[in-house]
Amino acid sequence: MKKLTISLISMTLSVAFLSACNGNDSQNTSSLAAMNSALGVASNTMSSMDKSVTADNKAVNKDNAMDTFSKNYAENLNKDPSLTSAYGPMGVKAEKDGSFSTFVDANKNNKKDAGEKDLFKVEADAENNRLVASNEAGVVEQEHSFLGSGFFMGMLLGNMLGGQRSAGINPASRKATATRSAGKSSFGKSSPSARSRAGSGSHASGK
Repeated sequence: MKKLTISLISMTLSVAFLSACNGNDSQNTSSLAAMNSALGVASNTMSSMDKSVTADNKAVNKDNAMDTFSKNYAENLNKDPSLTSAYGPMGVKAEKDGSFSTFVDANKNNKKDAGEKDLFKVEADAENNRLVASNEAGVVEQEHSFLGSGFFMGMLLGNMLGGQRSAGINPASRKATATRSAGKSSFGKSSPSARSRAGSGSHASGK
Protein backbone atom coordinates (compact mmCIF):
# COMPACT_ATOMS: atom_id res chain seq x y z
CA MET A 1 0.00 0.00 0.00
CA LYS A 2 2.87 2.34 0.90
CA LYS A 3 4.58 1.54 -2.40
CA LEU A 4 1.37 2.36 -4.29
CA THR A 5 0.99 5.67 -2.43
CA ILE A 6 4.61 6.62 -3.17
CA SER A 7 4.16 5.72 -6.84
CA LEU A 8 1.01 7.84 -7.11
CA ILE A 9 2.78 10.81 -5.49
CA SER A 10 5.74 10.43 -7.85
CA MET A 11 3.45 10.30 -10.88
CA THR A 12 1.55 13.40 -9.71
CA LEU A 13 4.78 15.34 -9.19
CA SER A 14 6.07 14.27 -12.61
CA VAL A 15 2.90 15.40 -14.35
CA ALA A 16 2.97 18.72 -12.51
CA PHE A 17 6.62 19.25 -13.45
CA LEU A 18 6.01 18.44 -17.12
CA SER A 19 2.97 20.74 -17.21
CA ALA A 20 5.03 23.58 -15.77
CA CYS A 21 7.78 22.99 -18.32
CA ASN A 22 5.30 22.92 -21.19
CA GLY A 23 3.71 26.11 -19.88
CA ASN A 24 7.08 27.87 -19.80
CA ASP A 25 7.89 26.68 -23.32
CA SER A 26 4.56 28.02 -24.54
CA GLN A 27 5.15 31.38 -22.85
CA ASN A 28 8.66 31.63 -24.29
CA THR A 29 7.42 30.80 -27.79
CA SER A 30 4.69 33.43 -27.49
CA SER A 31 7.18 36.01 -26.20
CA LEU A 32 9.63 35.33 -29.05
CA ALA A 33 6.84 35.59 -31.63
CA ALA A 34 5.70 38.92 -30.16
CA MET A 35 9.27 40.26 -30.21
CA ASN A 36 9.61 39.21 -33.83
CA SER A 37 6.48 41.23 -34.66
CA ALA A 38 7.86 44.18 -32.71
CA LEU A 39 11.06 44.04 -34.77
CA GLY A 40 8.96 44.34 -37.91
CA VAL A 41 7.31 47.44 -36.45
CA ALA A 42 10.76 48.88 -35.62
CA SER A 43 11.96 48.27 -39.16
CA ASN A 44 8.89 49.84 -40.73
CA THR A 45 9.11 52.83 -38.39
CA MET A 46 12.74 53.39 -39.35
CA SER A 47 11.86 53.11 -43.04
CA SER A 48 9.00 55.57 -42.77
CA MET A 49 11.04 58.12 -40.82
CA ASP A 50 14.02 57.77 -43.14
CA LYS A 51 11.79 58.78 -46.03
CA SER A 52 10.08 61.66 -44.25
CA VAL A 53 12.89 63.28 -42.21
CA THR A 54 15.21 65.23 -44.53
CA ALA A 55 18.23 67.44 -43.92
CA ASP A 56 16.12 70.59 -44.05
CA ASN A 57 13.91 69.34 -41.18
CA LYS A 58 15.31 71.39 -38.29
CA ALA A 59 13.06 69.70 -35.72
CA VAL A 60 15.09 66.47 -35.85
CA ASN A 61 18.84 66.41 -35.26
CA LYS A 62 21.52 64.04 -33.99
CA ASP A 63 20.84 65.08 -30.39
CA ASN A 64 17.16 64.10 -30.44
CA ALA A 65 17.09 61.39 -33.15
CA MET A 66 16.96 58.57 -30.58
CA ASP A 67 14.12 60.14 -28.58
CA THR A 68 12.23 61.03 -31.76
CA PHE A 69 12.42 57.45 -32.95
CA SER A 70 11.39 56.17 -29.49
CA LYS A 71 8.21 58.22 -29.60
CA ASN A 72 7.27 57.11 -33.13
CA TYR A 73 8.16 53.48 -32.41
CA ALA A 74 5.97 53.46 -29.29
CA GLU A 75 3.05 54.94 -31.22
CA ASN A 76 3.34 52.27 -33.91
CA LEU A 77 3.72 49.43 -31.41
CA ASN A 78 0.49 50.51 -29.76
CA LYS A 79 -1.32 50.45 -33.11
CA ASP A 80 -0.64 46.73 -33.51
CA PRO A 81 -3.53 44.72 -31.97
CA SER A 82 -1.47 41.53 -31.67
CA LEU A 83 1.19 43.33 -29.64
CA THR A 84 -1.21 45.26 -27.40
CA SER A 85 -3.08 42.04 -26.64
CA ALA A 86 0.22 40.38 -25.69
CA TYR A 87 1.76 43.25 -23.73
CA GLY A 88 -0.85 45.94 -23.11
CA PRO A 89 0.13 49.61 -23.56
CA MET A 90 3.83 49.97 -24.38
CA GLY A 91 6.42 52.69 -23.98
CA VAL A 92 9.90 52.95 -25.48
CA LYS A 93 13.00 54.48 -23.91
CA ALA A 94 16.27 55.33 -25.69
CA GLU A 95 19.17 53.98 -23.65
CA LYS A 96 22.74 55.30 -23.38
CA ASP A 97 24.09 51.99 -24.73
CA GLY A 98 22.38 52.66 -28.08
CA SER A 99 19.45 50.31 -27.53
CA PHE A 100 15.73 50.92 -27.21
CA SER A 101 14.04 49.35 -24.20
CA THR A 102 10.32 48.62 -24.34
CA PHE A 103 8.23 48.47 -21.19
CA VAL A 104 4.62 48.14 -20.06
CA ASP A 105 3.41 51.74 -20.02
CA ALA A 106 0.50 51.33 -17.62
CA ASN A 107 -0.35 55.04 -17.41
CA LYS A 108 0.40 55.63 -21.11
CA ASN A 109 2.76 58.55 -20.54
CA ASN A 110 5.66 56.95 -22.50
CA LYS A 111 7.91 57.32 -19.45
CA LYS A 112 9.36 54.43 -17.46
CA ASP A 113 7.78 54.76 -14.04
CA ALA A 114 8.42 52.70 -10.93
CA GLY A 115 6.86 49.25 -11.14
CA GLU A 116 6.44 49.24 -14.93
CA LYS A 117 7.75 45.95 -16.26
CA ASP A 118 10.56 45.74 -18.82
CA LEU A 119 9.53 43.79 -21.94
CA PHE A 120 12.44 43.63 -24.39
CA LYS A 121 15.25 45.67 -25.91
CA VAL A 122 16.03 46.36 -29.56
CA GLU A 123 19.60 46.82 -30.84
CA ALA A 124 21.30 47.34 -34.18
CA ASP A 125 23.88 44.73 -35.20
CA ALA A 126 25.83 46.49 -37.96
CA GLU A 127 28.22 43.56 -38.46
CA ASN A 128 25.40 41.26 -39.54
CA ASN A 129 23.02 43.89 -40.97
CA ARG A 130 20.15 43.07 -38.64
CA LEU A 131 18.01 44.27 -35.80
CA VAL A 132 18.05 42.16 -32.64
CA ALA A 133 15.43 41.99 -29.90
CA SER A 134 16.05 40.19 -26.62
CA ASN A 135 14.47 39.43 -23.25
CA GLU A 136 14.58 36.60 -20.71
CA ALA A 137 12.92 34.24 -23.23
CA GLY A 138 15.77 34.59 -25.74
CA VAL A 139 16.79 36.51 -28.85
CA VAL A 140 15.08 37.09 -32.19
CA GLU A 141 16.57 38.78 -35.23
CA GLN A 142 15.48 40.38 -38.46
CA GLU A 143 17.91 40.70 -41.34
CA HIS A 144 18.12 43.56 -43.85
CA SER A 145 15.94 45.68 -41.66
CA PHE A 146 17.72 48.78 -40.49
CA LEU A 147 20.16 50.19 -43.03
CA GLY A 148 18.89 53.00 -45.23
CA SER A 149 20.47 55.74 -47.30
CA GLY A 150 18.56 58.69 -45.84
CA PHE A 151 19.55 61.54 -43.56
CA PHE A 152 17.58 60.25 -40.57
CA MET A 153 19.07 56.75 -40.63
CA GLY A 154 22.57 58.22 -40.70
CA MET A 155 21.84 60.09 -37.47
CA LEU A 156 19.94 57.25 -35.78
CA LEU A 157 22.52 54.56 -36.53
CA GLY A 158 25.35 56.89 -35.60
CA ASN A 159 23.82 57.31 -32.16
CA MET A 160 23.01 53.60 -31.77
CA LEU A 161 26.46 52.40 -32.78
CA GLY A 162 28.20 55.17 -30.89
CA GLY A 163 26.33 54.18 -27.72
CA GLN A 164 27.33 50.55 -28.21
CA ARG A 165 31.01 51.46 -28.55
CA SER A 166 30.91 53.61 -25.40
CA ALA A 167 29.20 50.83 -23.43
CA GLY A 168 31.40 48.06 -24.83
CA ILE A 169 28.40 46.15 -26.17
CA ASN A 170 28.52 43.84 -29.20
CA PRO A 171 25.05 42.77 -30.46
CA ALA A 172 26.78 40.64 -33.13
CA SER A 173 27.45 38.09 -30.38
CA ARG A 174 23.74 37.54 -29.72
CA LYS A 175 22.55 34.23 -31.13
CA ALA A 176 18.93 34.05 -32.23
CA THR A 177 16.71 31.48 -30.55
CA ALA A 178 13.92 31.72 -33.11
CA THR A 179 13.70 31.32 -36.87
CA ARG A 180 14.73 34.36 -38.83
CA SER A 181 11.79 36.24 -40.16
CA ALA A 182 10.80 35.30 -43.66
CA GLY A 183 10.86 37.93 -46.36
CA LYS A 184 12.51 41.32 -46.31
CA SER A 185 11.29 44.45 -44.68
CA SER A 186 10.41 47.50 -46.69
CA PHE A 187 14.05 48.53 -46.42
CA GLY A 188 15.21 45.74 -48.71
CA LYS A 189 18.96 45.21 -48.88
CA SER A 190 21.56 47.08 -46.91
CA SER A 191 23.02 50.36 -48.01
CA PRO A 192 26.82 50.83 -47.76
CA SER A 193 26.39 54.61 -47.71
CA ALA A 194 24.37 54.51 -44.50
CA ARG A 195 26.85 52.12 -42.90
CA SER A 196 29.74 54.46 -43.66
CA ARG A 197 27.82 57.49 -42.37
CA ALA A 198 26.79 55.66 -39.22
CA GLY A 199 30.40 54.86 -38.44
CA SER A 200 31.66 58.36 -39.08
CA GLY A 201 32.54 60.73 -36.29
CA SER A 202 29.99 63.28 -37.44
CA HIS A 203 27.08 61.05 -36.44
CA ALA A 204 28.49 58.95 -33.61
CA SER A 205 27.16 59.66 -30.17
CA GLY A 206 29.40 61.85 -28.10
CA LYS A 207 31.47 63.09 -31.05
